[in-house]
Amino acid sequence: MSGSNFPFMKILLTGATGFIGSNIAKGLLENGYDVHATHRTSSSFEKCLQFKDKINWINTETCDWKEQIKSIKPDQLIHAAWGGIEAGNRNNWETQIYNFWLAKEFFDLAKKCGVKKIIAFGSQAEYGTYGLPVNEMTVPMPNDAYGATKTLTANYMRNLFENSATEWFWIRIFSVFGEGENPGWLIPSVISKLLKNESIRLTTCEQQYNYLYIEDFVNRLLSIVICKENKSGIYNLCNSESFVLKDLLIRIAELMNVSQDLLKFGEIPQRPGQNMFISGDNTKFINSFNVKANNPDGLNNGLRRTIGYYKKTI
Repeated sequence: MSGSNFPFMKILLTGATGFIGSNIAKGLLENGYDVHATHRTSSSFEKCLQFKDKINWINTETCDWKEQIKSIKPDQLIHAAWGGIEAGNRNNWETQIYNFWLAKEFFDLAKKCGVKKIIAFGSQAEYGTYGLPVNEMTVPMPNDAYGATKTLTANYMRNLFENSATEWFWIRIFSVFGEGENPGWLIPSVISKLLKNESIRLTTCEQQYNYLYIEDFVNRLLSIVICKENKSGIYNLCNSESFVLKDLLIRIAELMNVSQDLLKFGEIPQRPGQNMFISGDNTKFINSFNVKANNPDGLNNGLRRTIGYYKKTI
């Protein structure tokens, strides 16, 4: 997507120094938006170095940060900030409840500022374990603090803005990968080890998950940003198909032209309670925002570009 329909629109973005947030910031800037992003004193700007100076930054640890936002009068809020997404913090209620209070603070402020559109991110974790593709009518049954708190935040957002002048969008994200992802996550860690010709101890990797390349994710998100109609609601933003992890990792090895023998499947046990099937139905999103159901070469293209990124950084 190139060229914004609203080149002078002011967008307030939280979580801009993270993997997904930094890619959203990049996409917004490339499409001509006026981006204002929040950060903390301790935030690392590593993922934003190429475009840091093009963003208007607001430090939320200053005493007047809310007044700064009020003076900006943003047209839209994209709330991508959320801490404790690592496995060790997924069931840490204190960490996850803090995320709710942070989201509430931004939603309440957006209401006071008269923000016209709010986009915030949920998760596949809200659905829990179903064993079949889930859609927006599937009843959430989260089985950890992370998923439960995301569900709570979605309900607060809906109650605050439903039947109001503010458009609201709760976007449930499934697995997203690409350049700049946390190096400890599966795809970057596998690529890094294969680049070093190291063997990798794995489970049987029979899980079937939904993966979407970050650039495709951002392009789909921009279709909400530019939408002129009020289509408020909850949406799955994901790929149209899911992939068995074993097949995905073998595909990475093939694209890297390294031996599959480095992938030691079945050498470690599955984590207790491991969700073996996570797949989203994105029909509602596709129909609502008139985007292509799938990028035919999206996965391979994303993997190639991600591999290229790590070749340069290792």
